[in-house]
Amino acid sequence: MVWIDLGLAVLATAAIVLVPGLLISLLLGARGHVAWALAVPAGTTVIVLAALAAPFVGLGWGLVPVIAVTAVIAVIATVLRFMPWFSTSALRIGDRLGRTALLAIGGAVAVVVVQLIVVIGTPENISQTFDNIFHLNAIRYALDTGSVSPLTIGSMTSAATGGLPFYPSGWHAVASLVVQLTGVSIPIVSNAVMIFFAAFAWPVSILLLTRMLAGSSAPQMVAGAAISVAIPAFPLLLVDYGVLFPYMMSLSMIGVPIAFVIAASARASWSERWPFVVGALGSVPAIAIAHPGGFVALLVFTTVVLLVLWIRLLASRASTRAKIVSSVCAAAYSIIALVAWYVLRPPVDARSWLPTETVGQAVGEVLTASVWFGPVNLVVAALAIAGLVVCLRRRSATDWMAVGFFAAAAGLYIVVSGLPYLVQRDILTGAWYNNAPRLAALLAIAWVPLAAVGGATLWAAATRWSTRRIRRTGLRRASLAAVVLLVLVVVPQVGTMRQAVASAQGAFATTDESPLLTSDELALIERLDDEVPEDAVILGSPWTGTALAYAIADRPVVMPHTLMDITEEMSVLLDRLDSAKPGSAEVCAAIDDLGVEYVLDFGTQEVNDGKHPYKGLDRLRSSQAVEKVDEVGDAVLYKVVLCG
Repeated sequence: MVWIDLGLAVLATAAIVLVPGLLISLLLGARGHVAWALAVPAGTTVIVLAALAAPFVGLGWGLVPVIAVTAVIAVIATVLRFMPWFSTSALRIGDRLGRTALLAIGGAVAVVVVQLIVVIGTPENISQTFDNIFHLNAIRYALDTGSVSPLTIGSMTSAATGGLPFYPSGWHAVASLVVQLTGVSIPIVSNAVMIFFAAFAWPVSILLLTRMLAGSSAPQMVAGAAISVAIPAFPLLLVDYGVLFPYMMSLSMIGVPIAFVIAASARASWSERWPFVVGALGSVPAIAIAHPGGFVALLVFTTVVLLVLWIRLLASRASTRAKIVSSVCAAAYSIIALVAWYVLRPPVDARSWLPTETVGQAVGEVLTASVWFGPVNLVVAALAIAGLVVCLRRRSATDWMAVGFFAAAAGLYIVVSGLPYLVQRDILTGAWYNNAPRLAALLAIAWVPLAAVGGATLWAAATRWSTRRIRRTGLRRASLAAVVLLVLVVVPQVGTMRQAVASAQGAFATTDESPLLTSDELALIERLDDEVPEDAVILGSPWTGTALAYAIADRPVVMPHTLMDITEEMSVLLDRLDSAKPGSAEVCAAIDDLGVEYVLDFGTQEVNDGKHPYKGLDRLRSSQAVEKVDEVGDAVLYKVVLCG
């Protein structure tokens, strides 16, 4: 049944995002691949704007605010459609995709689905990583409070100080809607949302960008599709490391607005440009509220596009007036981008990651497509380098953009991984926490279009060679198809990607030694339904995984995350509960204020090998303040009896 639940949750995720997204895309005039690609950020924008607006108009979180925002944006799209300066036929790029190209896109989706199914093992497995404590509990918090606004979701960990002013909540908004719609458990829904954005949004989005940069022919689309699922740095690295679900969600969509900016620049009139401009701007809320790091990445790639266009305009025979106007616009854009670059940096204590290797090592990783200590990826590296050479020889506008994407992504990764000058490094990469895996993921966005160019070029060369060597047309095509299948699909999947999948699988496995929740601890949490009343609050160290009683068992906990604002009442219990004597006034007052009735003790093993002992919880077995209710292995549930 859990596999049926997962399938239902994936379908619900697709419906929640794609139904409003496709409606808006079609109203704007998009068709085919463009419509499906735009539908993901368009639908996500509807959801995040609904999440943001709902508290201001007094609506609880659910389908009602989503339907209302969909209606408003649909009306706007309809009005735009009938404006004389808005060409509804503009949202088409090149010829329709052929059968081979469509099969390639479908194959890419299927490959990532299989990869992720292998990664999770079973639908109820969770990512055994630090950040997942917040992500899973934030879904439950949204359901309990009726709000998943980015302005309120952070209060889960910091209500005592008024809450975080902003926390990206796009992931939690989509997931909480799926829970409401299907009734499926939060761990399964989390995996379903991951599958949708990694397996559908990513290939569809990056292949739209690939079409804009490399073209829509079958060889280009096949090479791009094969490489999009053969890069460990994205999306698997972000599923394995962190876990960085919101950032992965954000990056999975940014290919669409980048492609739209490029498409707009190639149009001759503003009536044909406006639909692309509207589509690009409409994607921004989805990307930014999913994760600001994705928005800053969008700024980087968009800047490359605009820089290429500006330089080519200055070098052209355009009028002096056009050059002056473009330069003024470029200066204004630069100021806005720099302000956003500075404002969107996380706090200093959150961007404290240090370099992990030398500059030379980082350069080597980029050239061998093995970033963040991954295995050497010969197929991706060879095709990307071939594409780079071709682009540098042809030097069209889109060729320079593809080269610029690679230079920007590679430069940022080399800086964050190896630059020893920390101030300069922080200026350049602080928006991504100075964290190398986050910037490693950006290289996938640059590698796929380059590999498509390189793959198409090598295909043309192989076709010419085979024509001279093999006379029978059927044999020639069959031989080439077999070689392509072997090189583009089989070799990366059984080599590089097999190792990446195995690594991510380890992050999801529930075992006796899992870093966040062991098998015994999970079993005890799953029994809380029968042992703990629904409104009873549970105390425990979140570092050991007790916090997930909130997401998994739907029981409130004192500390739903590790990075909590600790109140005075919390401090009293964390320091003195196990040593308190019956009737202790201060401890009983803290218990009463927090509503604590139970304590979970999961031992001393902490996620990320942390050491955060609470001396009020380390001698519960001999304490007079509690009595044992249940235990599974070393995981123990206690009832507080100190105050009668």
